[in-house]
Amino acid sequence: MTLVSSGSVRTARGLHQRGRRGDIGHRTSDIGRWSWHLSFFCVLLLIALPLVALFLAHRLWIRRKGMVGLREKLTGRGPRLTPGQIMVHGVSLGEVNLMRPVVPKLEAALGARCLLTTTTETGRARLDEVFADHERAFLPLDLPWAVLRFFSRAKPRLVVLLELEVWPVLLLCCHLRGIPVVLLNARVSERSYRGYHRARWILRPLFRDIALALGQNGPWTARLAGLGVRRERVIVSGSMKADMVGRASDEAMRREVERLGLRAGQPVLLLASTSAGPVVEEQSILAPRFAHWLEHGWQIVVCPRHPERGPEIATLLAALPGASQVRRSSQGQRLDGHGQILLVDEIGKLAAIYAWTASVNGIAVVGGSFGSGRGGQNMLEAAAAGCCTVVGWDTRNFPDAMALLKLADGVAEVDAEECQSVLTALAADPDRRRRLGTHGQQAWASGRGAVDRSILLVKRHLGR
Repeated sequence: MTLVSSGSVRTARGLHQRGRRGDIGHRTSDIGRWSWHLSFFCVLLLIALPLVALFLAHRLWIRRKGMVGLREKLTGRGPRLTPGQIMVHGVSLGEVNLMRPVVPKLEAALGARCLLTTTTETGRARLDEVFADHERAFLPLDLPWAVLRFFSRAKPRLVVLLELEVWPVLLLCCHLRGIPVVLLNARVSERSYRGYHRARWILRPLFRDIALALGQNGPWTARLAGLGVRRERVIVSGSMKADMVGRASDEAMRREVERLGLRAGQPVLLLASTSAGPVVEEQSILAPRFAHWLEHGWQIVVCPRHPERGPEIATLLAALPGASQVRRSSQGQRLDGHGQILLVDEIGKLAAIYAWTASVNGIAVVGGSFGSGRGGQNMLEAAAAGCCTVVGWDTRNFPDAMALLKLADGVAEVDAEECQSVLTALAADPDRRRRLGTHGQQAWASGRGAVDRSILLVKRHLGR
C-alpha cells in the first residue's frame, strides 16, 4: 500500500532533501494554499494578542510563576541546530518519558539523529537528564514568526508528534515547507474530539495532509479519520504505555531505599503522581483515616506529579491529625529512617519506590484520578513493578491501560464513596494485595510491543 503521495515522502533520501528550501516537494498551488492559511492565522493571532498578553501577565505577575525559556518560545531564537534531523516533540514530562524507548529505535530505523523538543519546564529537565547527548530545544509558542524562525534553525526532515500535540501554525509551517508529519501513539479522547470537531473548518485541511497517524486503539484511530486524516494513512498501532515502563533493578531499588531511609518489614502506602485541582488528592486520600494507617504500622510515602508542589504538600501533611515528623526528600540528599511520612518531591525516583512498595506487599495509589481533573496517570508503572495498584474514578486518559489491567483483575478501581473502605479492606488482606500485584504485572508483560510495531510502520511508509 502506498501511503504517501507525490507531495509527501518517497524515500529516506527524499526525506533529507525535502528539508531544503529549494525542494519543498509541493506544487505551487499547494504553497499558495498553505500561505493563505498562514496569513489567516496571523489575522486571528492579531485579534487574540490582548488575550495572550493577559495570560502572560497573569502567569508572571499575579501567579508569580515564571516561564522557563520564554524568549526562545516567543521568538524561535536559540542555539544553532544541526539541519536534517528528525524532530520528535513531547509536550511535557509524560511524553518526554515516552521518547526513551522510541528515539533509539527511530534513529536506527531511519538512519538519522533526532532533535528533541518539549514545551514545559519539567519536560526540558527530563530531556537534559536522559538525552544529554542529543540536541534539545523548547518548541516555540504557536506564533507564526516564532515557528518559522525555529524551522529556519532546525530544518528537520521529519516531524514526529507524540500523543496528539497538534498546533495549527506548526502544522501549517510543516506543510508549507514539505516536512512530513507523523502522529505517534496518538490518542483522541471524546472531549478532545468534540473540541477539534467544532473547529473542523479550520483544522480539517491541516489534518488531511498528515503523512501518517498511528493511534493507540480503534476508537481513537477512527476519530483521527473523523478529524480529516486520510483513512489510508491512519493505522492502529497499540499503546506504547506498556513499553515505556519497567520494573526498577534491584540495585536501583536498594540504592533509593537506603537513601530515603525506608524500613524493611513495614508496609508502604504510596501516593504516586498525585495532583491538585478541584480536589487536592493527598488530602482527600489521607485525611479521612490518616490515624488508622499510622496505628497499623504503615509508612506513608507521597510522590507528587509536580515536584514544585513540595512545600505545599509538606505543610498539608504536617497539619494532618496525629502526623509525626514529615521527612522531605529533594535534591538527592540522604535521610534518616525516623518518621512515618516521607515526601519525595523529585523526578525520576518513582520506579524504585514502586519496586520497594511491591517488595513489602504495600499499596500503590496512582493519582491524577481522584478528582484533580487530570484524567489519571500511567497506572502501568505500578503494575510493572508488581504493586497492588489502586486508581480512582477518572482514568479517561488511559483507557487501554485500564482495559488491560481490568481484564486480568490487576487493578482496584474505586469511586469517591468507596475509596476509604476499599483501601482499608486491602490493608487488612495481604493475600488480595499480592494477587492484584501479580495479575497486574502479568497484564503489563502481555501488552508490550507497540513501540516496535510503530517504528516498523514508520519505516515501511516513510523510510523507503
